[in-house]
Amino acid sequence: MTLSGILLLAATLAFTLANGANDGATLVALGTRTRVIGVAAAIAILTAMVAVGPFFLGTAVATTLAHRLVAFESRDGQTALLVAVLASLIVVLVLTRRGTPTSLTLALTGGIVGAGLGASLPVQWTVVGEVLIMSLAAPLIGVPAGWAVYKILSGPVGRVIARRSMSGAQIGSYLLQSVAYAANDAQKMVAIAAVATAAHTDPVRADAVSQTAIAAMFAAGIMLTIHKVAPVVADGVVRIRTPHFIASSFSSAVVVLAASAAGFPVSSTQAVAGAAVGSGIASSPATVRWTEVRKIGWAWIVTLPATMGLAAALTAAGRMAYR
Repeated sequence: MTLSGILLLAATLAFTLANGANDGATLVALGTRTRVIGVAAAIAILTAMVAVGPFFLGTAVATTLAHRLVAFESRDGQTALLVAVLASLIVVLVLTRRGTPTSLTLALTGGIVGAGLGASLPVQWTVVGEVLIMSLAAPLIGVPAGWAVYKILSGPVGRVIARRSMSGAQIGSYLLQSVAYAANDAQKMVAIAAVATAAHTDPVRADAVSQTAIAAMFAAGIMLTIHKVAPVVADGVVRIRTPHFIASSFSSAVVVLAASAAGFPVSSTQAVAGAAVGSGIASSPATVRWTEVRKIGWAWIVTLPATMGLAAALTAAGRMAYR
């Protein structure tokens, strides 16, 4: 393995830890908010899905990230992707410290495009445009989807569920959301590991060793921040109650799974936020914290150009330094 491959593999583990601390902890905190699922069980379910997901759900999203945005097969491909990962981590860290929640998926997409430009690698702008449109569409589609599911739960269907097993509906929604995360967000790590180990076939194929390491680091990231994230989630875009949780989890999972089937990387947490807003509007618009919604929208606008610009600048500077 080359030095750039070793460094990229190390960056993969760091990126996975950040995903666990950011996305993973958020999803676990949401899943345990109504106390039907314990924290340990929620972490185990989500981590297991991350570990085995690529073997059963395919790797369409990983293939898009590793091949279809920028061609990383060249000699400079590993170095360019390393810069993309570092740029995305830097931007997410800065925005998070400033109280602006953002998406690692969107950050990595911007980093990949920027690094490709800086390294003079072929950038597939048509695919980039499609990915950006879907990244924006996922949380927007989540709003009416969350609204619709909440309204269904408020009617006769909801009363039937309440009589039979509201707890079962909550567990089922969390399981579906975990599957959706494994089919989409978790494949960022699969793509980076594939390029790092020079195993980035088209389509990308996951291997057991890499997936075991990814799952371990992901779980570690969750455990590092879950105690800090849980109180914040309670004061997110909507104060979560059982119907909100079921509506936002189920509807956002369906949206993310649809994007995954088409190979489009999207943010599960932003899709959940959109669906939560929809469920909040359905119950009472006053329950929606519009200040938090605006923060998410601002992060969407800032993240992509910031990571793209930083990755392009770092890659170009590195090439000039080694000429």
